[in-house]
Amino acid sequence: MDGLQSTDRHRTMTLLDILAFTWFCLCYFGYAWAVRYGPLKSRRGLVAAVNDRRIQWMETALRRDIRIMDAQLLTSLSSGNAFFASTSVLVLGGLTAMLGAADDVKNRLEQLPLVSDAPVVMWEFKILFLMVLMIMAFFAFAWAFRLTHYVGTMFGALPLQSEANTAEARTHARKTAALVGLSGRHLNAGLRTIYFAIAGLAWFVSPILFALGCAFVTLIVYRREYRSQASAVLDS
Repeated sequence: MDGLQSTDRHRTMTLLDILAFTWFCLCYFGYAWAVRYGPLKSRRGLVAAVNDRRIQWMETALRRDIRIMDAQLLTSLSSGNAFFASTSVLVLGGLTAMLGAADDVKNRLEQLPLVSDAPVVMWEFKILFLMVLMIMAFFAFAWAFRLTHYVGTMFGALPLQSEANTAEARTHARKTAALVGLSGRHLNAGLRTIYFAIAGLAWFVSPILFALGCAFVTLIVYRREYRSQASAVLDS
C-alpha cells in the first residue's frame, strides 16, 4: 500500500495537463506579444483612446489656475493600484497556506463532484502555478503604483497657467500623460494576469476546462479592448 501511495504521489503531468499548460502559455504570452509587438500593436483600441483623453486631461490642467480636482484624480489612480497590489499579496498568502496543506486540500476538494483525481504533486504544481501568476500581478500593480508617484512629481512641476501656451508646457503635459498611460498599461497587465489566474482555478477540476477557460479569458480581454462599447464611445 505504501508503495502504491508513493507511486501515486510522484506521478507527473498527464498529456492533457501538458497540452492545457502549453495552451495557457500561448494564450497568455501570445496575447501580450500581439498587443505589444504583433498585429494588434497598430490596431486602435480602448487603451489608445484613453491615452488620447489623458493627453487632453493634462493639456486642460495646464489652463487651470486651481488643480485640486486633478490632484484628487491622481490620488484615486494611486489608491486603485495600491488596492490591487495589496489584494495580490493577500491572495498569495492564502495560496502559500494552501500549499502547506496540499494533502488536506486535495482530500477535501476531491470529495466534490467534477474535481479530477490527481496526485498531490500535481496539486502542489497547480498551486505554485497560481502563486507565480499572483507574484507577476503584484509586480505589475506595484510598478503601476510607483509610476503614479512619478506622475505626481511631474504634475507638481506643470508650468503655470500663464505659460500654458508655450511649447515647453505642452511637451511637459504630454510627458506627464505618457507616464499616466504607462501606469495604466501595467495596471492592465496585472488585471489580465488575474483573469488568467481565475481561469487557472479550473485546472483543479479538469485540464480541458482549464484550456477552455484560457480561451474564454483571451476572447473576453480582446473584446473589451477592441470591441467594447466603451471603446466605441471614446472614439465617437
